[in-house]
Amino acid sequence: MLEGIEGVSSFAAETDYVFWVVNLICLFLFVVTIGAMFVFLYKYNEKKSKPEDTENIKHHTPMEIAWTVIPTILMMVIFYLGLDVLKVQRTMPKDKDAIVVEVVGKKWSWSYTYANGKKSSNLVVPVNKDVKLNMTAPLDDVLHAYYVAAFRIKEDVVPGQVTKLWFNANRIGEYDVQCAEYCGTRHAYMRSVIKVVSQEDYEEYLNPTVVAAKTAMDVFNENGCIGCHTTDGTVSAGPSFKDIYNTEIKVLANGVTKTVTRDEAYLIRAIEDPDAEIVEGYTAGMMPSFKGAINAEDMKIVMNYFKGIKPEPVMPKIDGKEVVDINGCIGCHTTDGNPSAGPTFKDIYNRKTTIIKDGKTIEVAADAAYLREAILNPATEIVDGYMNIMPPFKDVLKDEEVDAIIEYLKN
Repeated sequence: MLEGIEGVSSFAAETDYVFWVVNLICLFLFVVTIGAMFVFLYKYNEKKSKPEDTENIKHHTPMEIAWTVIPTILMMVIFYLGLDVLKVQRTMPKDKDAIVVEVVGKKWSWSYTYANGKKSSNLVVPVNKDVKLNMTAPLDDVLHAYYVAAFRIKEDVVPGQVTKLWFNANRIGEYDVQCAEYCGTRHAYMRSVIKVVSQEDYEEYLNPTVVAAKTAMDVFNENGCIGCHTTDGTVSAGPSFKDIYNTEIKVLANGVTKTVTRDEAYLIRAIEDPDAEIVEGYTAGMMPSFKGAINAEDMKIVMNYFKGIKPEPVMPKIDGKEVVDINGCIGCHTTDGNPSAGPTFKDIYNRKTTIIKDGKTIEVAADAAYLREAILNPATEIVDGYMNIMPPFKDVLKDEEVDAIIEYLKN
């Protein structure tokens, strides 16, 4: 929670400097004012000085000048330093020079959309790179404030308007985002995290090499569902998702209370038109409509989650180069075009190759079918000019590993 307390953005040091100057000036004025008060209380208390003995001072020009000029100078110092830092924070980088992220704050969650359409509930950005946030809230929502203490930034997020913030984080780490404007019952839970990572990790996050199957929790986080609904059965601003499917519930529809079964049709209706049937004990107007916001594929993932249908496990993508290295292929084949014990892998795919097959010399194209046979049964087709020294990999490699090698050789 205290990570970044010393400030980790490009303008944090200047902001902290102004903060300390203002506080020291205020401390000085406090000491002078309260100190003078105590001096007068001591010097002119009734026991030591009778009122009739105290001289009536009507005018003291030096003191009047001092208490006018000195505070004015101090206020101008505060104004100048504050304006200087404010100009830096409010001068937005150009879109072409920054990472632009669309931010939506709503009761009670933050969601981020990157330029390539990727959505998330936490913000991932590269270190030492300008990041610009275009922030808004739905029209039927309330006022929020985007606050990152570690970056020294805060800005209101207003329904129907777009407000902007920018920062440049200079240290890798995770930093808390909080709503700094009271926005209702779950205000304290409206939190997010900014993860500052290396440029390589950011690019992998934005365009992952291996794309994992999307889960219901991904959909929930993208759309801020967990801000009002729990998955463990505990009561929150909305009904819990635990054991929700095919259970009976009382709802208020058109002023009439009725009992309905939460089947797939009801759940889809509750997501797309939440105020049509209000669950007993909950308030209308809390949940926005997600009609059009959740596509058919994501809706299916959510419904399967409610039904308890587990997604099929996704097998990790096989790296063809890794298979080649593990099986010792580079011991006989090069990748740079130089001759070796076997043909070079460089530009091998669809390359015209002369082979000896069934005692005949023929020319073939090294397409996928040829490469598969050459890997599994190398003795059937010997490349002209080479010896039959390669072992068969028919019972060594799986089909998907052979496919991975062929894909590697294509590239």
